[in-house]
Amino acid sequence: MARVSHKIAVEEKGQRTARSTDVYLPKGGVKEAALCRKCNALYRNKRWSVDEGELKKAKSEEGSLNAVVCPACQRMADNNPAGIVTFAGDYLLAHEDDILNTIRNIETKSRVKNPLGRIMEISQDKNVLTVSTTEDKLAQKLGREIYKAHRGELHYRWSHDDNFVRVSWNR
Repeated sequence: MARVSHKIAVEEKGQRTARSTDVYLPKGGVKEAALCRKCNALYRNKRWSVDEGELKKAKSEEGSLNAVVCPACQRMADNNPAGIVTFAGDYLLAHEDDILNTIRNIETKSRVKNPLGRIMEISQDKNVLTVSTTEDKLAQKLGREIYKAHRGELHYRWSHDDNFVRVSWNR
């Protein structure tokens, strides 16, 4: 009996801590090759991708793919962003088109690497532009890149309990 409890203690000690505390990422991952039924993102070999070549290869090798909803689509359906970026100031009004184009270009480039990082919504109220994202890293990147291009003031506020960040840029 002592051996059993010792064995359990060893197994628990050897366990890795979870890499992410994001509730939208399944703890065990998706078991097999899967395709998001909303955005056609492919989950294969523990990675999400939007590569058409990978999708064709997976369909030919696997036959039929499991239909799932990816974490980004689930966040969007729940309207639960992981990041909110606020751009504010009179400078924003004068350079609105340039800043919006930069934001969209950053998301497009970012999606090639990580298809789960998406812009959920862009809204504007006078001289305040608010962007909500499905990943905290994308929100940080949007703020950082706009700051690099246009200067101003940039602030980050992370939630200690969740994977959530508020980014504010002002000029």
